[in-house]
Amino acid sequence: MSTIPSPITVAIIGLGRAGWSLHLQPILKIPGFKIVAVADPSAERREEAAALTGCQTFENIDALLAGNDAQVVVVATPSSMHYSDAMKALKAGRHCVLEKPIAMNAREADEIVAFAREKNLRLFVNHSYLHRPEIHHFKSIIDSNILGPIFEIRVSWVGYARRWDWQTLKKNGGGGLNNTCPHALSVVLPLLGAPVKELFSDLRNIKNAGDAEDHVHLVLRAENGVTADVLVSTAIAQSAGPRWMILGRYGTLASDGVKSQIRYYDPAKAAPMEVIDSAAPGRKYLSETLPWEEKEIEVEPVPVKPFHQNIYDVLAFGAEQVITPESAAEVVRITERAYASAAC
Repeated sequence: MSTIPSPITVAIIGLGRAGWSLHLQPILKIPGFKIVAVADPSAERREEAAALTGCQTFENIDALLAGNDAQVVVVATPSSMHYSDAMKALKAGRHCVLEKPIAMNAREADEIVAFAREKNLRLFVNHSYLHRPEIHHFKSIIDSNILGPIFEIRVSWVGYARRWDWQTLKKNGGGGLNNTCPHALSVVLPLLGAPVKELFSDLRNIKNAGDAEDHVHLVLRAENGVTADVLVSTAIAQSAGPRWMILGRYGTLASDGVKSQIRYYDPAKAAPMEVIDSAAPGRKYLSETLPWEEKEIEVEPVPVKPFHQNIYDVLAFGAEQVITPESAAEVVRITERAYASAAC
């Protein structure tokens, strides 16, 4: 794919929280980008964007695509509109930056990915946690084998807050599974080391105004036997343990994403074991003192540029794309399976 000379022109569809804070603001900080158009049904939001950027404004994506030739289109509309808006942008020959989830089902997700590939267009999905240092930190710990073979990963993103906005409605693609879980799953799936074989899900609406779930509990089992326990809830008023845990044969990592506590032992320094298939000596449980070691490790910055900088580098210089469209489609596939499992 040939690179695009600067400035790279950008249009943003949707000026809500995601479009304004997660896209427009960071894009403004990258000199090689130029925001040339926005679309939003709110005249007030359009005027605010025009005053800040000098861009053209439109009421909807159709008018924007017909009236502006931006090279990159950012789709930050409600979740239920992601598939249709992304396909419109791609069919108009524009590279697409897409909020998660990329679609409401796996068929649509695969179609978007395949169409972008067919038309030689770039599709960037905002799974921004893959640009954060935590996943690189966790992967380095796993690869070091200090914990031994990994058998389980636990995620606990919890708190308590009531909501009554559009994301609490199923018809809009709302709920925790579509809107928060993709971040957790985007990290967990590559750490599992194999495709997901089995899945259990518990989805509940505990206290939000709409009908979409505010409490999500997923248990995944990969083909290699590694499991993941993912708890994402805004209905838990007490801590449910560390935000991240990685469990291995010889130790455990617990982390808040800033610091990690690691407790482990070197199996070469532990006494060998032979099973005793007879009465326990002294009628007691067998016990030993293992050579435990404990470490506190800061999660160090990694040389992975922010999401929008990576977009610019890919388009301008042919850099490697950090978040692949295929990985985003796999998150949608797991999400769809979770909804189906919960409905059974």
